[in-house]
Amino acid sequence: MKAKSLFSLAIILMALAGCSENEITEQNPDANKPIGFDTYTTAQARGAENGLPAVKTSGFGVMAYQTNGAYSTAGAKSEFMNNQKVTWNSSGNAWVYSPVKFWPADANDKISFFAYAPYAGSNGITPVSADASNNPKVKFELQTNQKNMVDLVVSDPTDGSNNTMDKNSTSGTVNFKFLHPLTRVAMEAKTGTDISANTDTKVFITGVSLIHTSKLNSKGTLDMKTLTWASNTSDYLASPYALTAASSNGILNLTAANFAGYTTSSIDISSAGTTATSLFPANEYLFLLPVSNATGTAVAGDVQVKIAYDMVNKTGAATHTKSSVEKTVNLPAGVFKKGTAQKFTFTVSLNAISFNVTTVEGWGTESDTPVTVQ
Repeated sequence: MKAKSLFSLAIILMALAGCSENEITEQNPDANKPIGFDTYTTAQARGAENGLPAVKTSGFGVMAYQTNGAYSTAGAKSEFMNNQKVTWNSSGNAWVYSPVKFWPADANDKISFFAYAPYAGSNGITPVSADASNNPKVKFELQTNQKNMVDLVVSDPTDGSNNTMDKNSTSGTVNFKFLHPLTRVAMEAKTGTDISANTDTKVFITGVSLIHTSKLNSKGTLDMKTLTWASNTSDYLASPYALTAASSNGILNLTAANFAGYTTSSIDISSAGTTATSLFPANEYLFLLPVSNATGTAVAGDVQVKIAYDMVNKTGAATHTKSSVEKTVNLPAGVFKKGTAQKFTFTVSLNAISFNVTTVEGWGTESDTPVTVQ
């Protein structure tokens, strides 16, 4: 999972599709224009954000349905495209797909388009076709390896300025605006007191886990028209859900320490003073299924974070003493909303040992003790 910060990007790409000689002779291009695709995206893929470059690499999938008149969830619809893969042709600077489809000639025939990225494969993404009573859907399952987590993006079919519903031949190129239906999580930590100049004491994060009770799903089903996740009361992440080392296909940026004989795989958060240190590799994140769509967690503590850390004091060039601590903290209400990016910053409080002299007792009355020396 490689990841990047959420960004807003509007890019217009010419999407021209090539067609074979037979297809050209069978269709009248004046009456039946080929359907082309453009994209613009706020999107990000694999532990890294699925932005436009990533979508160009993976391609995107299109589900399309033809209706006589306006599209209706509970209405008759003919499948026009079933998980059609669209790829970027860098030499032609265009989005292409095969076989090419053409706009219907009848003005009453409408086509509604839905898209997602990255294209389905061994990434936990499974598109589901619409039927007479349902919209198309995407089934999504989180990857076992946190490093391979996928930043799923889907088109907004009812975008106010550029929707993809009920299109016809006068619509021209179909423009997809991709949105993030997951929740993105970053974590960082710092010490409450600046000890960066202290050469004898350091603080190392050694483990992080998410704790929850039936809150964080491992699987979900997204309606591609309403852009809402169906309730799932059976598939949850383990609790505690331990963040594993990046070196082992995880997300936690653990490396072997080298401090006065302390070599534990950990993250030094003391060297930066009170500036927070990322617990993940640069531009990498957790991509998780949201809690209750746009609502997020109901109360503080619905999801908790358990942090393990060592406070290490140097006693010699290669010797130290260590105090190992585990703390569990509540995350606030309203986190893990659909389409939001959160960064949790944890502050480790330090209780320095200090000294204070309150009084000095007087000597009292001096006693005279005779000693005879013979």
